[in-house]
Amino acid sequence: MSLSSRVLLAIALLAAGGSAFSPSVLRQAASSVQRQAVPEGQPEPLVVGRRAALGGLGLGLAALASQPGAALALKAEDFSNQMLSYGVKDYTPCPEGYSPVIEFYGRALPGVDPLLVTFHSPGGWLLVRPNINKNGEDGTVSTGDYGKGDSCSFFNGPPLAGRQLGDRATLEDVVFAGLTVKGAAQVQGFKLKKFAKLDAATDTPYYLVEYVYTLLTGAGFEIDRRGVGSVCAVGKTTQAMLGASTDIRYKKVEDKLREVATSFRVHGGIKPPLAE
Repeated sequence: MSLSSRVLLAIALLAAGGSAFSPSVLRQAASSVQRQAVPEGQPEPLVVGRRAALGGLGLGLAALASQPGAALALKAEDFSNQMLSYGVKDYTPCPEGYSPVIEFYGRALPGVDPLLVTFHSPGGWLLVRPNINKNGEDGTVSTGDYGKGDSCSFFNGPPLAGRQLGDRATLEDVVFAGLTVKGAAQVQGFKLKKFAKLDAATDTPYYLVEYVYTLLTGAGFEIDRRGVGSVCAVGKTTQAMLGASTDIRYKKVEDKLREVATSFRVHGGIKPPLAE
């Protein structure tokens, strides 16, 4: 993908707002950047609040189009110890080249029960966390190589309302809702290609989903995308980790997207730490 195409794609992902393939991340607003522990031998991670990421668009498109920094959250030992401190034993070993992520969603959203979200983030990807301030919480948890169009994002969806999670129609509705948070007009040609129950001992069922769609941008061009994700239902709502890349790049990053999806777990009923 050319430099100009990567910049345009990054702008398109930004325009998608809270959808499954946003936002872009820029190295600025140092007061909003949080650096965390990294595996030995890995580059120092950059973990950015959503507001800081969006705020630097005009200053950093060139940096965005270049190779992004690392997005690694915790050492494996720190991850397991922290999960045990929350009383959670349902987590998967993190393979080489990835780092485990722990984040809470909904700590400052009225009427939302906070959810503990975990997954494995590929090495070299940037991790974006929700921004929390006096006005509440904005954004979601996402990770990606955004300048190349590769991204995975958490979506807290509608309740099942008596429907079965494993039904095709239900999964289609949850995934489509996650892709169209900022409006259905940005997505066309959505199709759920495959789905299957995750073969793992989990507290709640997870369904792996594969899908295709076309992203429509405000710049007047279209981007064909392919994705893989995971859908579950914890508490009162459904949840999904939705990943995708451009149709051209998908085969190159499919394994990374699948690792994020298969490692994705959601836990409810856990008291989060005080918002920073």
